[in-house]
Amino acid sequence: MQAVLKAHPGTGFTVGEVDQPEPGPGEVLLRVEAASVCGTDVHLFDWNPWAQARVVPPRVMGHEVCGEVVAWGDGVRSPAIGTRVAVESHIVCGHCEECRRGDYHVCENTRILGVHVDGGFASFLRLPVANVWPVGSSVSPAVASAMEPFGNAVHACSYGDLEGRTVVVFGCGPIGCASIAVARVLGAERVIAVDRNDYRLDIAQRMGASEVVRADGSPMDREILEAAGGDIDCALEMSGSAVAVASATRLVRPGGWIALLGIGDEPDVIDLSNDVVMKGLALFGVVGRKLPATWERTTAYVRDGVIDVATLITHSFPMSRIDAAIDLMKSGRCGKVTLTPES
Repeated sequence: MQAVLKAHPGTGFTVGEVDQPEPGPGEVLLRVEAASVCGTDVHLFDWNPWAQARVVPPRVMGHEVCGEVVAWGDGVRSPAIGTRVAVESHIVCGHCEECRRGDYHVCENTRILGVHVDGGFASFLRLPVANVWPVGSSVSPAVASAMEPFGNAVHACSYGDLEGRTVVVFGCGPIGCASIAVARVLGAERVIAVDRNDYRLDIAQRMGASEVVRADGSPMDREILEAAGGDIDCALEMSGSAVAVASATRLVRPGGWIALLGIGDEPDVIDLSNDVVMKGLALFGVVGRKLPATWERTTAYVRDGVIDVATLITHSFPMSRIDAAIDLMKSGRCGKVTLTPES
């Protein structure tokens, strides 16, 4: 079958042919209909230190996937053959302390598709049945492939009441733009989008941002406060920028909260005593999706048409053109980019 591989250590991917997998006990086999490219895939392409510490080549890439169930392993009798499903990319162990508490999203033995095990940039994907979520034929393959990162936005917005609130979103990649739409659905009165990229700020407005602030790499506190027109109740930090993290702690009102999803390349420096402790701020680290709560809400939003995830998807490539997709991602002139297998 066709697959995008990290064939060996170093920069780049290889498009080649590999054996089609067979589902084992408790697993299903999917015929991949679409896959989305994530910023993580760019890091894997570039072979940065994060990738080097986790991936043992050869490895099939890709973790944002939609597919059709085509075979069951032993002990599996659903979803029905032919069902379209979205994929949860984090495979959890089910027996560590975190899993026993129900905190599956922080399982200490998490294996990630396309990182620790073979992923979905391929014609077929084998994975545990617990990691597939039926979405129905009314949801397009491209949209279903984007439900995994969309779920990150749903998770980020789940830590506080947003009804009537003012929210600032730092970083308007696909997850940041999705979080704007989720915040609006949850009743946020004003959502200020902050980013350096005009292309993405345009998507942010289409997803529901009431104001946009074009960042320039320096603190934009005054401009953001002017756009907010009053207190800022919540910040959703999706960029990983140390400047943005510090701004968020300064800008959010006493008693407010911040969800932190972005991962940066440099340490964050904040005034913990004055900007967090003495203001009574609540900080929440967002990793993955809470299972099953995030997926239940995400699926409902998409199935019911509450949020138009398709607006986030701007480009599509055949899987053989993965290099072009990565180049486009690096340019910043895109929203969510999808891939389709050719065999």
